[in-house]
Amino acid sequence: MSCLEGMTPDEFLLKPIVACGLAALANREKDTDGLEIARRYYIDAIAATNTALRHPRRVKEDNTLIAVALLGCFERLNWENSSSMLSWKHHVEGATQLLRLRGRGQLRTTIGRATFRETRSDITLNALYAENEVPDFVMQWSAAMEFDPAQTPSDQLYVLAARIGSIRSSFRTGDQNDQRLFDLATSLERDLLRWSEEALGAHSVYSFRSVHDPSSPYSFNGTRHEYDLPQAHRSWNTWRSLNIILSRTQEAIARRSWPTLAQAPPSSQYYRAIRDRMTADICLAAACVLGDDNIADPPEASIASSYQLVVPLFLGGTCLLEQLAEPSVSPGGSRMIFVDEALHARTPNEASIQLAWIIERLDHIGGLGIRWAFSFSKLLKGQSRVYYDVGRS
Repeated sequence: MSCLEGMTPDEFLLKPIVACGLAALANREKDTDGLEIARRYYIDAIAATNTALRHPRRVKEDNTLIAVALLGCFERLNWENSSSMLSWKHHVEGATQLLRLRGRGQLRTTIGRATFRETRSDITLNALYAENEVPDFVMQWSAAMEFDPAQTPSDQLYVLAARIGSIRSSFRTGDQNDQRLFDLATSLERDLLRWSEEALGAHSVYSFRSVHDPSSPYSFNGTRHEYDLPQAHRSWNTWRSLNIILSRTQEAIARRSWPTLAQAPPSSQYYRAIRDRMTADICLAAACVLGDDNIADPPEASIASSYQLVVPLFLGGTCLLEQLAEPSVSPGGSRMIFVDEALHARTPNEASIQLAWIIERLDHIGGLGIRWAFSFSKLLKGQSRVYYDVGRS
């Protein structure tokens, strides 16, 4: 977590930090004893955090919010099953309440701003997957942040993400008609495009370029990304993920409402082309961090950078599942796939080869100590035998 940079953790904050560090190391080394020690630190951290939450002063301290965020991080590092998902959601909801309780004044300090930015990514992800609205204060505070060339594009992106959350929530609840939702989504699509144009501007530190370099270990299909800001791939992958989610939502709205929409919507091929482009760029960004061909001995990558790749890689993988399987289409907008076979191992074609590549990266990230990645890899391999909605996910 970037908010920990420059901090000297006290005994309270050391508990969740040590729990996360030991969990990652134990997972990497397949050390069951080490993992048990990590769990004990995690339990101690929960007890200490619960005590802090009951204290009128400590409940608003930076360390308490960071501790709650780290507890959620531990669940992803030590991911086991659906109970891990529930625990992670519980920690995210707790962090949301703490942010609101601490108030907007926390944004006046460097650590307060950093902690807010770290926490809002999980809050937004949780809302988008549940088809719920992102809490209003997250959008309002993101929009009100002071200009910072290294942070403002990311702040703007989370304002756009909150708008997607509102559209998805209304699509689920029916509190707005589909024509209105389709218009909002079309406007949002334009704003996402405008964000990318500004981020690629001549004076933006978020700009990147694609370089044809077949010999580079950091390339994908002979191409690699060069980012002016080393960590800008995180925001770009957020942008790509939002485009995937929005295109699926747009397609679901059109499927549910056509022919009652005022104008004919774009074809399904149009939305699929968006997802194909986003998936290709997610792979390029992953290769930029993890390397490409020699996965047995990949370039060194930090756990933090790898952690940020898990959701984009998984979303890209589901886009490839769309191409390799035959979704069952529902009038309500859903497109269900029963993922029960190794589609990446079918007769080789471009999609199956790319899916296999994504699965290898997720497995590699899992091997770094982030077991959360294994759960997504298992789903993409067909080992989880679950239904997945590629129309609304």
